[in-house]
Amino acid sequence: MNILKRITIMLSVAGLLFATPIYSHHGPASHYLLDQLVTVEGVVTKFRLINPHARIYFDVTGEDGAVVHWLAEGNASAILKRRGWNRKTLQPGDVIKVTGNPARDGGPKVDWKLIVLADGTELRGGNTVASERERILDDIEKRRQNQ
Repeated sequence: MNILKRITIMLSVAGLLFATPIYSHHGPASHYLLDQLVTVEGVVTKFRLINPHARIYFDVTGEDGAVVHWLAEGNASAILKRRGWNRKTLQPGDVIKVTGNPARDGGPKVDWKLIVLADGTELRGGNTVASERERILDDIEKRRQNQ
């Protein structure tokens, strides 16, 4: 075997050994309708501050009295923790209004942008860059109004 072929084989093997796997993350557009917003009110059954997306499980009672189990996905736990969230931010039994992008498949799932607690407290933590920009603009506007 000639030297050029040996070098090519060794470099190929070394490249394979040291190659870092490439991981990709799906954007919310693959699961949610980003051009639409829905608001649903329900009762928290479980809150999971996890990666890659925090999850809120909540029950929504329809006008007919039927209970539908919903899921709201938000940002990663590290991002939410920087915003003051912790594992006790939402507790089973809390009444919440969730506004966000509905699921593409029409199921009871939402990519949340805003959560309003029964006392009016607003919690953000949506999954998209656009919602983060909107939060920043809202904060700036509130500061202007308070001056």
